[in-house]
Amino acid sequence: MSPEPVINIDTPSALAKADIEVERVLLGAILVNSEMAMPQAVETRLSHEDFVRPGHREIFSAMSTLYDNGQPVDQMTVLNALSVRGSLASAGGATYLSELFDLYGIPQNVSHYSKIIIDRAILRRLSVVAQDITELCRSNPPSVSDVLDEAEATIYKVRDERVTNRLAPARDHIDFVFDRIAARIGQDENGISGVPTGFSYLDEKTGGFQRSDLIVLGGRPGMGKTALGLNFAISVAIPAKREDKRDLPAAPVAIFSMEMGVEQILQRLLCQIGHHDLLGLRQGRLSDEELEKLAHSASVLREAEIYIDDTAALRPVELRAKARRLQSRLRSQGKSLGLIVVDYLQLMRANDRRNLNREQEISEISGSLKALAKELDVPVLTLSQLKRSDELEPSLSDLRESGSIEQDADIVFFVLRKEVIKTDDETLRGQAELRIKKHRNGPTGTMKMRFLKECSTFAPGSNFQRF
Repeated sequence: MSPEPVINIDTPSALAKADIEVERVLLGAILVNSEMAMPQAVETRLSHEDFVRPGHREIFSAMSTLYDNGQPVDQMTVLNALSVRGSLASAGGATYLSELFDLYGIPQNVSHYSKIIIDRAILRRLSVVAQDITELCRSNPPSVSDVLDEAEATIYKVRDERVTNRLAPARDHIDFVFDRIAARIGQDENGISGVPTGFSYLDEKTGGFQRSDLIVLGGRPGMGKTALGLNFAISVAIPAKREDKRDLPAAPVAIFSMEMGVEQILQRLLCQIGHHDLLGLRQGRLSDEELEKLAHSASVLREAEIYIDDTAALRPVELRAKARRLQSRLRSQGKSLGLIVVDYLQLMRANDRRNLNREQEISEISGSLKALAKELDVPVLTLSQLKRSDELEPSLSDLRESGSIEQDADIVFFVLRKEVIKTDDETLRGQAELRIKKHRNGPTGTMKMRFLKECSTFAPGSNFQRF
């Protein structure tokens, strides 16, 4: 099969001629009134690379440099700048600048012209990306999954490069914010604005897990990080399993587990939902009555919107792509993710395959998780190992391999079970604490909990009731 012809994006087809005409109108508008036109072009993030005609790239680049340096942008200053650069002839010369000025694009419409130029540039870049992907597929690559990841990441990169938030006046947003606040009026004094955690004390301190927040749950090995992370997932997805706030709706949850497989995760979820003996379940030591109760727990879990991915050593770009697709599917159904759980941060690998040290890798990963929370407007709960230490009390400095985790996180809390360290002290059996060490938008504190070892779950403090 002969190769398909390569598209030459600079060929002056009818479409390219239309693109060039829009570029001419925009450049003319800037020459006529740069004080009005240039701020509009800058706000849309229009770049000289977006222009299809090389000479127009030279002209707009000169205009941008003048504007950035606080110099006037008009026919004479642009002419001089191009002369100094030695690119006046390739830009069309003084005569062409006069033609652009006489074309007289409307300065008030520069935002509209810019968006047309940007959209056409995106389509040209996607065309090039499609050709690159085609060539990569034809090269018989060793890993199809790597090709898929690279293709998706490249396509999303084209889009993400163009994402921009307009500097908007407060009046554009105040009605939305006021309505959100007003909607909370009438809730009880401990009403929450985020998704319920399942623990009343934690909801009181945090208002629930807030959308776009990165929440770090740290703990030394054996403290129960995974168990508590699953507790939170169940509380978001199954209202009946919360300590309170059971009237608030359920929300879908995505769990990315790099430590355990799907079967192990499901076994733990079943045991937490129905307080079944985890060891007995694994060994098949269940009576008929216990099996009937387990069937009920399975029916509850079957109805919950909990999604599990057990891919090992995920990269942030892969996690982001999977979460993005799930969120898109849910939104098409009028829903939205309530929580993303990552178990755990140190088992991820960085996107960049250059020789980064481990601290740099963890820094990239934590930053990517925070960006994911903001992009999808979903709280992201990531579990994190703490450094092994003889000290009983964990501190923020114990976050393993990177201080950037603390910087990126909106909330950092540690789970502590002293019985794991002081194994000979019977008075500590079943006692646990959740210590909020950092809270960007609220107070810190300590929550007393109980750890039910047989079913690997946490429950509220000494006055807890079984679900």
